Amino acid sequence: MIFPLRLSNILSLVAMTICLMFVSSATTVAQIPSITVKVADTTAMPNSLNTPISIFMDNLFDDVAGINIWIQLDRPDVMVFKTDTLTVYDTTFWVCNDTNVGGACIDSTEVFSWEAYEFFYDTVFVATLGSFDTTGTLTSGWEFVDTRSLSGIGTDINIVGIADLPGGSVVPPISSGQQGGVLIRILADVFPMADEEPDRTVNMLVQTDFKDHFSMSRPDGSSITWITIQVEDTTCYECLQWVDTVCLGGWQKVPHTIGDPYNCVDSMAVELIDAAVLDSANVNIINGSLTVLLSFVCGNVDGSPDGQIDIADLIYLVNYMFGIPTGPDPVPFEAGDIDCVLGIDIADLVYLVDYMFGIPSGAAPCAACQ
Repeated sequence: MIFPLRLSNILSLVAMTICLMFVSSATTVAQIPSITVKVADTTAMPNSLNTPISIFMDNLFDDVAGINIWIQLDRPDVMVFKTDTLTVYDTTFWVCNDTNVGGACIDSTEVFSWEAYEFFYDTVFVATLGSFDTTGTLTSGWEFVDTRSLSGIGTDINIVGIADLPGGSVVPPISSGQQGGVLIRILADVFPMADEEPDRTVNMLVQTDFKDHFSMSRPDGSSITWITIQVEDTTCYECLQWVDTVCLGGWQKVPHTIGDPYNCVDSMAVELIDAAVLDSANVNIINGSLTVLLSFVCGNVDGSPDGQIDIADLIYLVNYMFGIPTGPDPVPFEAGDIDCVLGIDIADLVYLVDYMFGIPSGAAPCAACQ
């Protein structure tokens, strides 16, 4: 039986539908991350130097004026980030706050003006600097951009940037609403690799477990990527001197047994403390990878560095086979043996044409060799 709908019923259904649409829309918006950092997936030939690796960023709801990104490799035998070393001379300036009876300073504060210091320390260390390129990127024109390998051997890279340093001209931040922009390009050197090696990929992993090595900040210095929550903190205390059942010697904080917070010596206190945690609901991390190509790409007859098979390869192969005079050999020669049968002949040319223009397209070059 079909029941007729009254106007009031229809209006109720419409109101309910609109309400559900708003609820659904609000839920969807809440799940969109404010910050997305993506390391590009790329390829490179064996033993290639200065391979560019792009780091992309989306910042939908916040202006970004500072960055700190730390990337580690899971296979240092495949590639390393390109680095150089620099001897750094660092001088810190201090003023004394308190002295002991003998006049020795027992409490001091670092100051950042040589005019106000009372004593200073000189330190010398070797920094491992990374190589990078900001041309045409989101950080182009920033007043400070630096990359360093914290390991000192290029198996990691820490990227730090500040749009506008104090004083001087004002450099604008990366405006909110930006999507798909290249934040920075870092350079890498790929090691030689035999074509027989089956595992040819290294992963580039963004580390987010360390607050001082991963952050995005607004122009006012506040963090976009970290939030503060309250957590329980268990602290153990030990009495320095017991008299019967009374502690007269004062209490000393002591560490508790790892994994057993209640294994305290004399007393325990549980309190809520503030802790910084990654705002995982608003921060999206996409790790990248680099895959080492074979020493030659079958069908890349002209030996172009990008390893792509295009019309230039077809022209190159025609010129090699029928040119007057005969064109140069394929680079390397094996790249032109596309059907893997007895050297290079007309069958290879037909195979390449079919692969590039066939409907449907033909099998990939050297598919018969696999």
